This record gives sequence, structure tokens and C-alpha cells, in this order.
Amino acid sequence: MYLRKLMVLCLLAYGYFYLSKQGMVPSIEQLKRFVLNETPSAQQTGPIMQQQANQKQSVTNLAAQQQPSTTAAPALYNKKYSPTKIQTYWVTIKDNKLVVTGKATPYGQYTNANGVILYIDEQRANKKTTVKVPFSNDDTIHYEFPLSYNVGDVILNLNEYYNGKADDPNKVLGYAEYHLTDGDPYLEPSYMVQSNNPVLVSLAKRITAGKRTDTEKSRAIFEWVANNIAYNAPLADSPNPPLYSALTTYEHRVVLCSGYADLSAALHRAVGIEAKVDYGENHAWNEVKLNGVWQTEDPTYGSGFINLNTGKFVRSYHPAYFYKSDKHKEGEYPW
Repeated sequence: MYLRKLMVLCLLAYGYFYLSKQGMVPSIEQLKRFVLNETPSAQQTGPIMQQQANQKQSVTNLAAQQQPSTTAAPALYNKKYSPTKIQTYWVTIKDNKLVVTGKATPYGQYTNANGVILYIDEQRANKKTTVKVPFSNDDTIHYEFPLSYNVGDVILNLNEYYNGKADDPNKVLGYAEYHLTDGDPYLEPSYMVQSNNPVLVSLAKRITAGKRTDTEKSRAIFEWVANNIAYNAPLADSPNPPLYSALTTYEHRVVLCSGYADLSAALHRAVGIEAKVDYGENHAWNEVKLNGVWQTEDPTYGSGFINLNTGKFVRSYHPAYFYKSDKHKEGEYPW
């Protein structure tokens, strides 16, 4: 029994050494370097590295802004955001850009990886981007991705890719996550509160023309939203009600409470007044900063009510809701 096992082990060992000599499986030295995360010397891997370089020269991709880079931690970066190391790569934030530098992992070098694939999630922009960045001739990368906003959460997942092989976003080398705080989140735009949209900026300026104080401007915005937007009564009890952005609300004019609140927030931010979008008890409204104090405003309730007999919306302006809401706050939307 033991002699048979010994013979089998000998055959397996002989087979492994034979295949490694043929280059069909990694050699003992290559496995050792991979486990210890060592970089093969040029002398040991010259033919393989030259083959990789020839392959990389033929690669064309959308990522054109590349310069050779070292694998040391970036010397220049926004001190608020520490560099994140993902094996042989570094990720950081600089000048409102997501910067990725580094070189191929030992495994990537041995298996002829063609570059890195970046899965970027900008939550405030509700935007997910996939970018492939091919290696330069020396298996390094330097790539800068311009971010949509300078506030909010950004998540990057990174992996190495191979031409002709399907990519799996669930299998990555690692990730980096940053919470950007380079602006005021209650003044900056978002994908739901498009306070930088030219149409909404023009509207906000027209509504507040001639108003001197922020309180006068805020009241004018509240009155305009309450008097020009109608409530979509048939959707009041919907189990999955839609969310309306500020621009959609302006264009459609018949929305739910989220539309009122998003449009009000956008118009306030467009004229430099900080505004939040609150939620609670299946309702949305605003908090607006006036004279250094956050004031509750509910333009939905200020616009009218639903007739319980007919189920239809009845327009009826209620100025009292410029100072209050009938609901209790549970949180704030991230936009």
C-alpha cells in the first residue's frame, strides 16, 4: 500500500518537473516569486516580458492618458484622501480626479495580463463607469478619471484583464472607497437636484429677481413651486412610487412630493442658498438654511390637498408650510 502511494507521488513529481521544463506550468522558482510577491528579473523573464511588450503595443483603448509610473505611494495627492494600495497598484484623489498608478502583479506578468479594468461608482451622480486601461511597454499604468462632483461617495473596484476573456465585476483584486468633501453638499448639484442646469438657473434668477434677503428669495421660490407644481394624486398610494428629479418636475409639472422637494432644493442652490431634501413617513420636504438656521419648508403641503371624496388633487396655496411640515424627519436623501 505505502509502496504504491510512493510510486504515485514519484510519477506526479516527475510529471510536474517535465511539464515545467516544457513551459506548460509555472516552475518552482516562478511559484516562489509569486507567493513572495517578488518581481522577476529582466534576465530571468526577458523572453516573456518582451512578448508581453509586443502584445501591449498593439492594444488600443479609450484610456489614452497614460504615463509610466512607479509602484511607490503617490507623492502628490489631496491630503484629505489617503492613497489606497491594491496589491501592486495605488489609488488616490487629486484635483477632483481618481488617479490609478502601478504595475502588473507578478501573476499578471506571468499570465500576460493586458491591463487593468476599473469599475467606478459615483453615487451622487448615479453613474457607473467601466474603463479598461492597457499597460504601457513596461507593464505600468498611470490613469486619471475626472469625477462628476467634488462631494459624495466614490467606489473603485480594480482587476487585471485579458483580451478575449470575459470580465467579471464580482472578481477583483481589491477596491478603494472615498467620501469627497471638497464642496458643500447642500449647495452642489446632483443627479436629482440639477442646480447647475441652465434652465433651472435661469428660472431661479427670474423668481428671485428684486429680492434682497435670502428669506425673501426662499419665500419666492416656495410660492412659485407650490403654485406651479401639481400633485399626482393617482400615484399617492403606489407601492413603488417614482422619484422625480428637479428637472423632470419642472418639465412635467405633475409629480409626487419628491419632485416638489427636489425642485425647491435645486432653485435654492442655484441662487446660493443651502438646501436639503428630507424624508420621513412616506413624504419628502426641504430644510433651507436662512440666517444661519435650518428652516423646514414643505412645498407639497403648501400647494394644496387631495379631496377624499373624489381622490383628486385640489390646488390651494397654504403659506404656513413655508415654516413647517406635518411629518417627522427620519433622514436626508444623499442628493
